[in-house]
Amino acid sequence: MAKKALRDPTESTTRGCYGNLRTFETPGASCIIGRRQGLNYCGVRASERLAEMDLPYVQRYQPTMRMIGRKYCIDPALIAGIMSRESYGGNVLVNGGNVGSGNGLVQTGGVQHIPTYWTSETRVNQVTEILIKRIKEIQRKFPTWTTDQYLRGGLCAYNEGIGYVRSNQDLSCDFCNDVLARGRYYQRRGF
Repeated sequence: MAKKALRDPTESTTRGCYGNLRTFETPGASCIIGRRQGLNYCGVRASERLAEMDLPYVQRYQPTMRMIGRKYCIDPALIAGIMSRESYGGNVLVNGGNVGSGNGLVQTGGVQHIPTYWTSETRVNQVTEILIKRIKEIQRKFPTWTTDQYLRGGLCAYNEGIGYVRSNQDLSCDFCNDVLARGRYYQRRGF
């Protein structure tokens, strides 16, 4: 009788329709982000350290991210990466949910929607819809790109606006590089 292959317990239950985080090469956080967060280093190491610091806060929302990940066919670890980058997992929300110019757990980089609750499933759902919308806009704008390019473009457009992405030269924005590295960290932690 053949043995059944065991599933890696740290493997995410949803890989997503928009790319597999494990296949992405990314330089991680810029040195500016690393220094801003009090680190004297940058790159993937900085992204992973920042994600690790946010892990206790992000874990509170893991069931919500898994549910929304299944609903939208997007890796929950990617949502966790965005949450870590944008609000430190909700650890620094002030004034009813604001961090800088954004609002809520997963800031929207200039895309303004008034959420019902700043830290709710509704809010995470809303901004996941915005990310999916950006990815689909990139797909329409650049129909010959790969799935990975669509996700990178969608992440850059999520943060910088759709006009930011004019060619494949624009797919290495700091937001995208940092979120992908943080997302991979969270994927290894079971998101």
